[in-house]
Amino acid sequence: MTKRSGQFKFWFIRGLLFLTGMILGLIVPWYAYINHVTTTIAHDRFEIPSVIYARALELYSNRKLSAAALNFELDLLGYQPVNGSPGIGQYHQQANHYEIHTKGFHFSDGQDHATRIKLTLNNNRITTISPNLARLEPKVIGRFYNQDFENRRPIVLNEIPDSMVMGLQAVEDRDFKHHHGVSWSGIARAAVKNLMAGGIVQGGSTLTQQLVKNKLHYSEQTLLRKLHELLAATLLETKLSKQEILALYFNEIYWGQNGRIAIHGVVEAAQFYFAKNVQQLNIAEQATLIGLIKGPSWYNPYKHPKRALTRRNVVLNSWLETGVIDDTTHQTAKNTPLKLSQSRQIKGDYDNYIDVVKRQIRARFSSAELKQKGLRIFTHLDPYIQYRTSQTAQKTDQWLSDQVETAIVVSHSQSGGLLALTGSKSPQSHFNRALLAKRQIGSLIKPFIYLAALETVPGFDLNTELHDGPISIKTPQGPWQPKNWDNKGLGIITARQALVQSRNQATVDLGVKIGLDNLLKFLNKLGLNIRHNAHPALFLGALELTPFEVQHLFSLFASRGNTSQINAIISVTDQDNRTLSRAVQPRKQNINIAHIDAINTALNAITTTGTAHRLTTTFHLPKPLFGKTGTTNNGRDSWFSGFNQDYLMTVWIGRDDNKPTPYTGSNGALILWANLFKNL
Repeated sequence: MTKRSGQFKFWFIRGLLFLTGMILGLIVPWYAYINHVTTTIAHDRFEIPSVIYARALELYSNRKLSAAALNFELDLLGYQPVNGSPGIGQYHQQANHYEIHTKGFHFSDGQDHATRIKLTLNNNRITTISPNLARLEPKVIGRFYNQDFENRRPIVLNEIPDSMVMGLQAVEDRDFKHHHGVSWSGIARAAVKNLMAGGIVQGGSTLTQQLVKNKLHYSEQTLLRKLHELLAATLLETKLSKQEILALYFNEIYWGQNGRIAIHGVVEAAQFYFAKNVQQLNIAEQATLIGLIKGPSWYNPYKHPKRALTRRNVVLNSWLETGVIDDTTHQTAKNTPLKLSQSRQIKGDYDNYIDVVKRQIRARFSSAELKQKGLRIFTHLDPYIQYRTSQTAQKTDQWLSDQVETAIVVSHSQSGGLLALTGSKSPQSHFNRALLAKRQIGSLIKPFIYLAALETVPGFDLNTELHDGPISIKTPQGPWQPKNWDNKGLGIITARQALVQSRNQATVDLGVKIGLDNLLKFLNKLGLNIRHNAHPALFLGALELTPFEVQHLFSLFASRGNTSQINAIISVTDQDNRTLSRAVQPRKQNINIAHIDAINTALNAITTTGTAHRLTTTFHLPKPLFGKTGTTNNGRDSWFSGFNQDYLMTVWIGRDDNKPTPYTGSNGALILWANLFKNL
């Protein structure tokens, strides 16, 4: 062996070892990484946000329902008004007669299929209806998102219309059935098509490549990333069938943006753009969605309807060319105007309500479950009442000064179901006063003082005489000498008269008879948590509660003792519609119903002859009504909590800095309460 040949062999071996090292050190780890990525994609389990629903509007004979409320609900859910016979997701109205074709919905108690409803409204009630009982699908009011704020709901491939499945392939990947992740012929054909069209009309990436790119979240393309994509697409095709890839694509692909929420998957896209289930999309709507894939922002039909329409028609032409649709279907679809859901434009002020849902649901489920398991949370929220509540609060700007705020809580009188809640007169406010602002409640405490006396003082009833005059109580801070709001004393009056006319001195006289310790025990029994060194000013409402807590208290009277709890949640189901949790059963208080009824007679008198008489004498609201005004020193807090057989409502008005206002319970909160009540 010559010296030269020996050197050659030496360098050859070194080069071979170096190349082997390169392969082992770079190529193998790279391949392992890509293999790991594709395995992750193939076995991906979507993190599905839990969905929060409003109540479903039930329709039955003699139900109280105004045309304004029904039309609001239909518009909110994206139903389209038509002149003739309505199709799915449409309705026809002629005077007070309605024909509605529902969309169907899978409720916790079973599937409601799309059906036609005929009903007539008279005097704000359903007088005729066929079938006898029906319901509209509930409105989505919120979700629990993961950190990526991605919105999706899974669907199986056989639930997607065949025309949409074939149409996707016709537009995005005509060789899908034949290639193994990468289509070189498809890339070449796309290049020719684009050259002939003078623009990009067909992409070169396969559906598998697009899926990989979407999962890898590449913001820009480089040669190395393109190699990643090609290899990953090829490997993914060895791990999943074509049908599985299609299903994953329809569930994963990005379809646009709703604020900061990313719309992923065909289910959410169909709901967002058309307020329909995927199965209910017509050919024109299917083509619109398929066309969006190319550029969800560029072709956004809400912002760029002309672009979206042009793109849709390009897709329809492609479908005709490949035999997905015939000439008649093609022409009909091209002549169909772009009809988008308007429900997204109806702004629902649900954030404050969802704060309550979060507080109550997190006692039952973990944060991870709420963000990943796709739970369905059904609530009592009534969208129309919530809308009216928000509007009423916002309109206070017309007569309240800029610094004065408000909060309103509305619930069902009998069940305690929370129907609506707003924590500010401004939708932009981030402080939920209804849930978080603890304020002194003033005279709102008085019905509970008199109820405590009925429960604890032997021989006491509302005919018992009390002294309404000067009174002095010793305290560590010195003598406490409360006065009446009119600085007068009426002398000897009945307990009923004292409560109806909201007499402070007579109420303190009764408080002394009860005893401060006994009153504390009674109030804590109602669910309050008051320290046991309270001042006797507690007799007159020197107690800080939120409007939501006040609503809890007054639900005792509104429900006649059936509940002292306000619940937002009806039930919770999993993705398979199995019920996981139901509303907490009403917590009944061990209080004599006769005593509650006695207080209610006084609360009724307050709305006719007492401090809230304007409800019936000025606003002429339908009787019977029950309620109590509340005012704290110098008008720092103006309250009214009142109810009838349907609704319990609490209204608070005041300043965040706790400075005085010119409002009492009678000329502030009560006015707001009346304005809302007459619109329900």
